[in-house]
Amino acid sequence: MSDDKISSALGIRPMSEIDENEISTEIEYVEPYNPPVVISEENDENLRDLDTVRTNIQGVIATGQDAMQEMLEIAKQSEQPRAFEVVSTLMKTMLDANKDFADISSKKKFAQEEINAPREAAQTNTVNNNLIVSTADLLKLIKGDNDG
Repeated sequence: MSDDKISSALGIRPMSEIDENEISTEIEYVEPYNPPVVISEENDENLRDLDTVRTNIQGVIATGQDAMQEMLEIAKQSEQPRAFEVVSTLMKTMLDANKDFADISSKKKFAQEEINAPREAAQTNTVNNNLIVSTADLLKLIKGDNDG
């Protein structure tokens, strides 16, 4: 298939009609576009909520430790099975609160990563260099023939 048929099928000018002065072999540098980073207030609110929950759980754990010590003393003094049952229930509740505390810490870490992810993505630079030459011109460039 000839260049004329290919170029007419693609809707472009054939290479035979293109003047060598029209072909540019220089690569133009295009400044990368970095879109502005939008940080929503919702993410900040989520972090504040997680901080509040974390503080509340810390308070519950501190109060629960004091209560558990007192309940254990009462259970030892009374030697009642129900008192030991209450202490064991309180211990279970304290363990659950500690697990919740650890979960909140990991959730906060993931929330901060989500907030920082758009900033890191916006800092990536993409440079697209396009060089449009025919195969004949490319071979001339490779071989070093400048006379055309």
